[in-house]
Amino acid sequence: MVAFEVQWYAYGGGPAETILADFGMDAAAFFRHLAADLEDSPPTPLRPDLVERMKGVARRRLWLAR
Repeated sequence: MVAFEVQWYAYGGGPAETILADFGMDAAAFFRHLAADLEDSPPTPLRPDLVERMKGVARRRLWLAR
């Protein structure tokens, strides 16, 4: 999930259709899981500012999904 989002965060996150095809879940579920993963155990190879930007994208996509 994180590797996928590293490629897409600059564009507002991955397309819902691609998320469904690649992960078998809707975009809201994907971004909930991603946000939890980034909060609980952020990947150490990623810079903290990148992790924060990715969290921001996840929060925005979850807000838009409401």
